[in-house]
Amino acid sequence: MSTLNDIKYYANQSKITSTLVMINVLCFFLFRLLDSRGFSTLYENHFLIDWGADVAALTFSGQYWRMFTNLFMHVGFTHLAMNMLALWSIGPILEQRIPRMAFLGIYLFSGLVGSLSSDIATINQNVISCGASGAILGIITALLAYCLVFKANIQEMPVKAMLISLILTAGLGLLPSIDNMAHIGGACTGFVLGGLISLCLKTFKYPITLLIMSLLFIVTALGVYIVYMHYALPSDYYIYN
Repeated sequence: MSTLNDIKYYANQSKITSTLVMINVLCFFLFRLLDSRGFSTLYENHFLIDWGADVAALTFSGQYWRMFTNLFMHVGFTHLAMNMLALWSIGPILEQRIPRMAFLGIYLFSGLVGSLSSDIATINQNVISCGASGAILGIITALLAYCLVFKANIQEMPVKAMLISLILTAGLGLLPSIDNMAHIGGACTGFVLGGLISLCLKTFKYPITLLIMSLLFIVTALGVYIVYMHYALPSDYYIYN
């Protein structure tokens, strides 16, 4: 009972992280219950694409939403479990240090830029990309940036949690089938956004900080749009069967 109470308390203190974990787990099982191809290695690629995985040619042909939906798609249970353990290890630490909407913004934009980076790198290849790794690496590097801005001592830094999360996510990049461009894009975005938001929190009071953070996310969204449009393909460029 004590362990259950600890989990409930931890979840209440980290509502955004808990919600993201639940959404990812729900998507994994619900999509497979609705479409049995998710349990078949023969039809798995078709399943992933039909339910929102990222394929550069499709994404740049007008299906821009794949840059977002693929963040909640995972190839198998091991992929899901490793990513969610990483998110659960590191997410609450950053979430309790910055505004929750800032945390969510870093997560989503790290994932989006990671997806866009992957699409640019694989625009001439039929590569299926999915998973929350880029977004999670963004959270890890954002926490690192926060610690650097606030000049935390090495003893004060959550080194253990950061290493665990890094191994669970970036460690997968050692496998030949893993999309490392999404990891790199997500990590760089998280570090930049995390650093700028941390500087705002350190320098300004709340109303001004809120305004600057809003502008920061608007500029990031505009940047994603401009880059996407630069690489956009005709809507009939890629026909998926």
